[in-house]
Amino acid sequence: MPQGTEAPASSTAEGQTSHTQNQAAGLAVLRVPFPTEQIQALPKLWCKRCSDSRTKVCEDHRKTQCKECGNYITTAHVDLSYVGHAELTNRLLDADPLWDWEPVAFDQRGLPQLDENGGLWIRLTVCGHSRLGYGDSQGKKGPNAIKEAIGDALRNAAMRFGAALDLWAKSDLREAQTEHPKTAEDDGYVSGRPSPSRQESPSVAAASGGDQEDPLPRLVQQYQNCWDNRLALVQVRIDGKQSEVSDRSVQGPPPGNEWTTFDALLESRINELQAAQGGDTERNVA
Repeated sequence: MPQGTEAPASSTAEGQTSHTQNQAAGLAVLRVPFPTEQIQALPKLWCKRCSDSRTKVCEDHRKTQCKECGNYITTAHVDLSYVGHAELTNRLLDADPLWDWEPVAFDQRGLPQLDENGGLWIRLTVCGHSRLGYGDSQGKKGPNAIKEAIGDALRNAAMRFGAALDLWAKSDLREAQTEHPKTAEDDGYVSGRPSPSRQESPSVAAASGGDQEDPLPRLVQQYQNCWDNRLALVQVRIDGKQSEVSDRSVQGPPPGNEWTTFDALLESRINELQAAQGGDTERNVA
């Protein structure tokens, strides 16, 4: 591997540690959960014999059409949730139109340097703050492998800002469960399939009266952090619909501090910001 040269840090990488209001609003956009339609499923084989087989299925398993990822694939796999390069780029642009990334090191030809594993370290800068990220292409070769490594590194770095953090947590857990089934059994999973001890989903827990985290305080904090960002509020409103808190009561901002429903409050504020921009009033967001 050629001797690498460290890339200089972005001029924005050493910015102030405290956030301005615009920076806080932009960074809050990255924390908003992605809509369901933008989440994709990435299949990963957990059976080594299937993975090593020329047909990608061993004699102990069979191939079938997976309802989650849509592939005709061995049953010995799990589906990891992720967002694609285009969806993440769109979110980064919503947060900061001037976002940028750069490799941490260059090779002797002035190109981004890959490490001995074919991976790439990058520095992602959003709203004047930078985070490191690492990506690879799972041993692939060629131009598409380089683009895949860049996309993977961007997702990894954006996760440090909170983008799709919930998906990373779920995918990391499921991937760990396939590699360490004994540990996974303690968490209620074995090889990606639920066991009787699996923790109930929020909808099941709610129906049975079980304990679960109330999403409303988190969503209230999100819209308070991005009160002047229409696009961010649209995303928060969508998340509120998906979390079934649209009809919950919340208190409006000063000076009125009037109580209204979560959805009505955000709809009103989104319309105010839209009118201030001179555009048409937005009525439907989901």
